[in-house]
Amino acid sequence: MGVFSSIETLDRDCTLPVNLSLGMFDGVHVGHQQVLESAVTHARRSKGYAVAFTFPCHPAKYLRPERAPPLLMSPREKAIMLESFGIDHVILREFDDELAEIPAAEFPTFLKDRISSLHSMSVGRNFRFGKGREGDSSFLKKIGESIGLSVTVVESKVTRGNIVSSSRIREALGIGDIEKVNDMLGREYLITGEVFSGKKMGRSIGFPTMNLDWNPEALPAYGVYAGIVKHRKFEKNLPAVANYGLRPTLEHKASTPKLEIHSLIDLDTEIWGCGSKIEMALQHFIRPEKKFDTVDDLKTQINIDKEKAKELVLPF
Repeated sequence: MGVFSSIETLDRDCTLPVNLSLGMFDGVHVGHQQVLESAVTHARRSKGYAVAFTFPCHPAKYLRPERAPPLLMSPREKAIMLESFGIDHVILREFDDELAEIPAAEFPTFLKDRISSLHSMSVGRNFRFGKGREGDSSFLKKIGESIGLSVTVVESKVTRGNIVSSSRIREALGIGDIEKVNDMLGREYLITGEVFSGKKMGRSIGFPTMNLDWNPEALPAYGVYAGIVKHRKFEKNLPAVANYGLRPTLEHKASTPKLEIHSLIDLDTEIWGCGSKIEMALQHFIRPEKKFDTVDDLKTQINIDKEKAKELVLPF
């Protein structure tokens, strides 16, 4: 897969028909996946490439920074996820003055002039484009087809009676509704990072943890989660319980949330130690974070959390 920072660079490398899917694709949820599938289908039929045209940062960060939403994934994570759904190449172009000022009626020509082999475009029903977001998906189809491009508008995906969107995923994530998040993503919410040495507070109270270097933009609700941890090198899986938050019982002045993962079965510390690259799939939200009166109260609750997590994820 090629990842390009400009449309022009892609054009130099692609001589076969290019079938674009356009969107922010933050989270690559089930609605996005339908748009990607459309581009992949066009690519197969035209014996060309399926290409995603997206941005590393949300356009709102350029247009109205104070209202820019926190992202669900990094540009690198997004590119990898797009490839997993059959995309051959990704354009990660910065949103800038040039894009912000293009009239909607000129946008398809703007793309066609820069991608000589452009064959088709696929977008979601709620896609907006052009200066002031004046163009919608129906207008793109009309203008695009007038210059010989095939334009597919994919209907929005609905789950639990609501249209799936990155905004709704952020909202659900922020209140700990991880089952709803996973439903809209079409997969389990995944945390990736590297294990680092912490203060060993968990070990000191009888619950050794793996501290993960993970700093998302869109924050999950502080609290306790159950899920599965995977070692990315050795491909070993462990059922686990994780705490994400400020650890108010043990740290009174913490301001930065931390992720601590405790395995529900014995683990090999040589494999799972510092420097290990791991990922955790969050499956269930057990409870919100809470400050306990004593460390003993905390230990009692952790044991309760562990038993609940075992009920939810074992056998795995």
